[in-house]
Amino acid sequence: MFRALIVLWGLASLAFAASAETRYALLIGNEDYPPTVGGLSLPHEDVENMRLGLIRAGFPAGNINVLRDATQTDINLAVAQLSSDLRSAGEDSIGFFYYSGHGGSAESAGQRANYLIPARSPITGAEQLPILGVPVNSIVDALAASDAKAIFIISDACRNTLPFTSSKGGSADKGMVRVPRKRGLYIAFATADGATTPDDGLFAKALSKRLPQKGLSADRAFTLALREVAAARPGNALPFTADGLTEDICFTGCDAGPAPATAGNEDLAFLAAKRMNTIAGWLEFIEAWPDSSFIPSAQDGIVEQLFKDTEEAKSYNGPYDALIAPPALLEAVFHGAETAAQRGQRDVAEIFFRTACFSGLGKACPEMANALRRGYADDDFRKSDGSLDFEARREAEAISYQIGCALSDPASCKWLRENDLRIPEPCMVYEGDEAYNYCEENEITPVAVAPQ
Repeated sequence: MFRALIVLWGLASLAFAASAETRYALLIGNEDYPPTVGGLSLPHEDVENMRLGLIRAGFPAGNINVLRDATQTDINLAVAQLSSDLRSAGEDSIGFFYYSGHGGSAESAGQRANYLIPARSPITGAEQLPILGVPVNSIVDALAASDAKAIFIISDACRNTLPFTSSKGGSADKGMVRVPRKRGLYIAFATADGATTPDDGLFAKALSKRLPQKGLSADRAFTLALREVAAARPGNALPFTADGLTEDICFTGCDAGPAPATAGNEDLAFLAAKRMNTIAGWLEFIEAWPDSSFIPSAQDGIVEQLFKDTEEAKSYNGPYDALIAPPALLEAVFHGAETAAQRGQRDVAEIFFRTACFSGLGKACPEMANALRRGYADDDFRKSDGSLDFEARREAEAISYQIGCALSDPASCKWLRENDLRIPEPCMVYEGDEAYNYCEENEITPVAVAPQ
């Protein structure tokens, strides 16, 4: 009942058009490894950073497949699906594969080859990689066979916590070896040939910021990100790439200038963002100047662009009424809801509070419930005879608080306790005695405490 009500209720509000981009991505973050391999702490965060970066770069949220703690079978099936999606999309499609986790190299058929190490893999020595690992070459071959216009394959692996060095290769087993250039493919490794990299999340953060920059070709974005990583890791050689692209690929356009937030003057940066007037430009400004007095104006700019019928706005679409977006964008929607409420635009305020709540901003959920209680969305709860269905509205209010508490909002949890209702586990929403993961079903990341 809850899920059905959320779906119907969401469809009654402001709709976001679907995007028809022929871009597909597979992002894998593996942290769960046995002691023989060594656990990691940041790959899940890495894939989330990459997911948000790709959305800002124009990849439809529904075309981004995220796997966490993927097994060998999980990885192989997901790669096959990505290849199939690209083949079905045609020759103008673009593919993107990113892996964060353990990896290494081992000899196979007389040649040293690269392998990704699946989650929970019982590997105890590099000689087992050809059996228990996933060959990088097999991923390259599978995606190359799709005949897509361009494919990006990124290995953010080779972690230096990898304990085993038992095979003939010794310590080199921890690192990846250089791969040949392949037409139509851009292959990048987050570390130098044969070297290891720490579990620091630097590469994902740098790349996710570079890819959405206007006027920046993808290969240039990779080069700048890799240089940034090399500079932050003293003593490390420059990470290596194999560029086989046959044309410039610019995810957000090759002709526009770079994002304005790099300007050293706050006033000039704001004016540049205002001239650009894009969601990405405003987000760059907010990130660069989080304490600026211009933040409310930047948030207004985001909301204005978000509800236009543009490809950039469509790229943030998620299931039902949710947005797949960074916290700063959800804060902008929340700000828009407060502004609408102050102006007496009750229906707009309720829609904006609802959108922010459904998208993971926990503090918006009790505000959504208050808006419902004040009658902001009564037209959504009319019976066939025109009378108000108070029971359905009260149930919607309770759902709002339950979602908010599941997103770790203290005010929502307090309301549930005061009304003797069940306190949900993180991200879990209850439907009678059954529960489902609201975050997974709606592809959102909770933002319980707003930034700044």
